[in-house]
Parts: sequence; C-alpha cells; structure tokens
Amino acid sequence: MEFPGPKSAEMLAIITEHIGATVSVYDRNLVFRYVSKSFARFFGLTPDQMIGRTLPECYGEDVFAGYWPRIERALAGESQYYERLLVSPSGDQSWRTVSLVPWRNEAGEVVGVVNAAHNVHELKTTSDALRAANQRLMGHMLNSPLALIEFDPSLRLTEWSPRAQAMFGFARDELPEFPLDHLLRHCDDAAGAAPLRTAIDLLRSGSATSNRAQAVHCRPDNVCWHGEWFNSALTSTRGEVTSIMCLVEDVSSRVQAEEQLRYIAEHDSLTGLPNRAALHARVERALVRARRSAECIALLFIDLDGFKAVNDRWGHGAGDAALKEVARRLKEAVRETDTVARLGGDEFVALLEGGVTQETPAAVGERILEVMLPPFHLATGHSDPSVPRVVEARLGASIGIAMHPPLESHVDSLFKRADEAMYQAKRAGKGCLCFATPLQG
Repeated sequence: MEFPGPKSAEMLAIITEHIGATVSVYDRNLVFRYVSKSFARFFGLTPDQMIGRTLPECYGEDVFAGYWPRIERALAGESQYYERLLVSPSGDQSWRTVSLVPWRNEAGEVVGVVNAAHNVHELKTTSDALRAANQRLMGHMLNSPLALIEFDPSLRLTEWSPRAQAMFGFARDELPEFPLDHLLRHCDDAAGAAPLRTAIDLLRSGSATSNRAQAVHCRPDNVCWHGEWFNSALTSTRGEVTSIMCLVEDVSSRVQAEEQLRYIAEHDSLTGLPNRAALHARVERALVRARRSAECIALLFIDLDGFKAVNDRWGHGAGDAALKEVARRLKEAVRETDTVARLGGDEFVALLEGGVTQETPAAVGERILEVMLPPFHLATGHSDPSVPRVVEARLGASIGIAMHPPLESHVDSLFKRADEAMYQAKRAGKGCLCFATPLQG
C-alpha cells in the first residue's frame, strides 16, 4: 500500500507538528513511513533520515524487545494506551503517554501502526511525588494510636483503619454502610451522643471546617470507653463537602483521672461525703429550682454531742471511726433525694429537697436523733496494748434547721441561720431540734 501523496503528507505534517505530540507511522514490517519532526528530534535525526528505517534499528534490539508485545497487539488490531519511561540515544529520560492505534487500509486490514506520544514527564514526576507523599502520610496515620475513620457527605463509610477496628471492636465488614448510629448505640443516653452528632452535622452543612467532640462507646465485649473525635471536612472548589475525616483517641484514662480529681475536690477524704464546696454548689442549684417551682428546701445543721470526749479519751483513730459511722447513719436517716455533707470536724449538714413540706425537716431531724441513739463500737487503732482495740461510746446530735421559704433565698444566709439554730439547740440541752425563724423587720 502506498503512503498518502505529497499534499496529504504536507497536511499530515502540519497537523502532527501542532498537536503537542511526537507522531510516527510504521508498516507491518516495522519500517517508518512517516515521522514528525519532534519524533525524529528525539533520536537526533531529521524525518527524512528516519523514513525507511525500522524500529529495531532506531531503538536498538534490547529496547525494542520491551516494546514488541504491545506493538504486536496493535498489529493484531487492538489499540494500546500506556505510560512509559523513554530513554533517548543521548541518555535523556522522559515519561510519555503512548497510544498505538492500528493503521487500516480501505478494506479494514491492519497495514501498520500509528504511534503518538505526549511528554508528561513533569506531570508524572509531580504525581508520583504526590502519590508517595500521600502514601507516607497515610502510613503515618494508619500507624498512629488514633483511629482513622472517613465518611462521604452522606455519612457512608469510606475508610476504617486497623486502629479503628481494634478500638471499636468491629471489622469493617461487620459495620453497616452508614455506621455512625451503630458506633453510638451504646451511649448511656441520647444526650450522650448529641455532641458528636451535632459536630458531624456542622461539618456536613458547611457551618464548620473542623471541630471536636467526646462520646462514650462500647465494644462487643461490653467494655465501654471514652473517645475524643477530631473531625474535619474536605470541600471542593465550589464549597461542597466531599469528605469528612475523623481521628478518634481513646481518652478513657484521662477521663477517669479527671473524674477522680473531681471526686477528690468535691468529697471529704475521711467519710466520702460531699464537702463544704460541693454542698454549697448543690444548695445554690436547689435554691434556683425552688425559686422557679415555688418548692421548699431545708438545711439541717448537725453538730455532734460527745465527740470531743471520744477523741480525748480514745485517740484520733476512734474519732475517725466515729465520724465514718455517723456519716453512714446520717445517710440512712435521710431520704434518697437528700444530700448529707461533712463541713469539717464534727459538723455535718443535710440538704433536703424534692417534695419537702413544712413537716419534712422535723421528721428527718427526729430520724437522725433516733439513729444516733444506739452505742457506737469504735476501733481505736491504738498500738498501746493497754488501750482496747474496740471501745463503746455514745454520741448525740444537736440540729439547727433553716427552711426556705419562709427564710430568704440566699445560700450564705441560709447556712448562717441553720448554724445559729444549731447553737440554740445546744443551749436548749443538746440532743434536740431547733428551727430558725424569720428575722423580725
């Protein structure tokens, strides 16, 4: 078959020199029938010098052997598209995208191959570097102690790292297509899941690009743990959210430490009862609720009778044992809705709230006096063999009661009035109750 005539060849040259690609055409005998100037320049030749030469001659037998399988498929009628690193005779290297398209005659028979190659070296090296950087970054993320989870905008799971499987206890194929509800189903209540749901919704709506939230999770073995979620949204150039990535840290140890510190800060170390600061905060909240609902609250200020004698006679070991037993008896005497706290020394306070009537404080106070009547059997913890290991003692209580209403709705004032009423009870003979009365205007 003859190659196109002069005019057609001229037009072909014009086209191929302006498409940004090197172009060559060779027949079934692998003889070049046409080459563009850029293609010939790669070999350091002119088109005229290459026409009539074969591919093995120009590329060399070893290099050509690597290309032959694809050329063979093109000659069999199958178009080929691929990338390859080209090495010129001068040793220069460049990446090319190559297309080998069968050249057919009018009868449809394959009589050769049209070869076009675009130089994509800069794009290739840049994309390879980017791919390598992404692989390194993903490697670091997958090897980090944080669980990596990714969702699409509809919260369909797209990434579930090995650390996520270890932390949550679910393999990816064990999770539903939309797993967030599944991961939160073991929260203590609906409110426990709300912060994380809100955080994710803010990202999905575009109202935030990053945020964090905590949630409680439970693995299949019923071991619960606290997770802190660090969330971010990836958006397109049009501002549409395309991906939501979450890094989850197991912060159970930190939460437990914080809870322990909070407990220590709010509780008496000896009796385990709430301390003065915790009680003060509870009374403030109770007064707020009382003002809003027109309900009553009462403070019972309790001072022990006979405690100093126990301490002086049997030592602090017996005194501490007495305080612990008093705390136990006081909790037994009050209602479930009430709070017993230790202010310090031998002073205790009971806060009564929830369904408190005018009769409630006196009824609770009488029960407190009753539970104090049985003798106390106290371990002295004394090393002196002449001191009994366990002694019997009797303690009583003087109780001052301040109630709102009718007394004013102020924490410090309510404490002061209950304290004053307690001293009135002591002056009245101990072991009795005394109510604070409204100040006379």
